[in-house]
Amino acid sequence: MEGAYTFDLARILLGRLPWLYLAEILLRTAIVYFFALFVVRTIGKRGMGQLAPFDFVIIIALGSAVGDPMFYPDVPLLHALVAITAIVLLTQGVTHVTQRSKRIQDLLSATAARLICDGVMDLAAMRQEGIARTELFEALRTIGIEHLGEVERAYLEPSGKISVFRQPQDSVCPGLPILPEGVEGPLRSHRCGETVLGGGTYACWECGHTVDLVSGEPFPACAVCHGDQWTGAVSSVHEALGLVARAE
Repeated sequence: MEGAYTFDLARILLGRLPWLYLAEILLRTAIVYFFALFVVRTIGKRGMGQLAPFDFVIIIALGSAVGDPMFYPDVPLLHALVAITAIVLLTQGVTHVTQRSKRIQDLLSATAARLICDGVMDLAAMRQEGIARTELFEALRTIGIEHLGEVERAYLEPSGKISVFRQPQDSVCPGLPILPEGVEGPLRSHRCGETVLGGGTYACWECGHTVDLVSGEPFPACAVCHGDQWTGAVSSVHEALGLVARAE
């Protein structure tokens, strides 16, 4: 009967295309693989969450290679097996090449980025990695950091996590408060050119750079990021809350 379904093993396993089509599958897989790797590398670490670029590409590629023959009867299993094998071999080949070539490794692999150095935020690195200050401050608060003066180094890892090294206890200096303003309210701030009414340590609102100012002199522009807004540097959450209370 014309149009009737037949359980054809030859069609299921091999399809109806010539054997040369297997070479085309290898070429298609290689093109898609490297394009996916490029796209994943481009979106940055935060876009990948907790996965490395190779993990991301393997999930995408294998998901497509495995999924299509499960649902589409015109996609033979042999083609899928060739594609899966090609993905695995490509991954092993790329891993082997990156281990031998530092230049290729830097091109294909994500590297860590330094976000904080001695209590001062690297604004250029944060912009490049797409990290907002609110996101950075949230990561610091979750590990008990009260202000930037406690942080010696903070890195955005290739996995997307933020790792932090604290200052030695005897080296901690007052720093920029990291309270969530949406909850506690804004801190009292001072603009460049305003007169300092109370001498002490102040932190740049933009980058966290601290400077000791004397009463009566004007607030300067930040020597690190050229920011024009300052707030009082603090040594604890209690002091930061005091700044909020005075601002209300």
